[in-house]
Amino acid sequence: MRKHTTLGKHRFVYRGIIYNISQTIATLPDGRKKTFEYLHRVPTAVVLPFDSKRRLIVTKEYKELAGRFIWHLVVGKVEGHTPRQAAQRELQEEAGFKAKKLKLFYRSPMHKNWPLYGFIATGLTPSKLPGDPGEDIRSIPMTLAKAEQLALTNKIGDPVLAFLVAKAAYVVRTKGWKALLG
Repeated sequence: MRKHTTLGKHRFVYRGIIYNISQTIATLPDGRKKTFEYLHRVPTAVVLPFDSKRRLIVTKEYKELAGRFIWHLVVGKVEGHTPRQAAQRELQEEAGFKAKKLKLFYRSPMHKNWPLYGFIATGLTPSKLPGDPGEDIRSIPMTLAKAEQLALTNKIGDPVLAFLVAKAAYVVRTKGWKALLG
């Protein structure tokens, strides 16, 4: 049987608001030592809200680092809530809607360093909560096909968000709207 690298205990070298970094000393199969670093992100809820016309509500957010508005989805930290409660809160803060139904659509399978929960939201009613200070977010309804094109042409620059849009479009193409929206 082939030997594998063994990891030592993680030691956090940086703790931030959203990201933490840990290091561990690994022992390689040949006995040499090597330092590995790991990025940890707080648990995150992502929402794909669909209105009564089956349009996806995407957001356009001003991002300071980019210096412009970028295509995005409703997303936020799961802090002091369940992932479902965080999804509902973020939907109200960022898109101005409350969902009658939130269906878990995706959960990161292996990434204990970044627990991610993707929800499909339906039965939307207007319900705005104040967002985070300084956020400039606009909600824009569009067809799932148009959102998929944004994802596939890197207009939705975050690869995880683009993946969730593409996954939703794939489900509709292969299994139909009922499979996606429930």
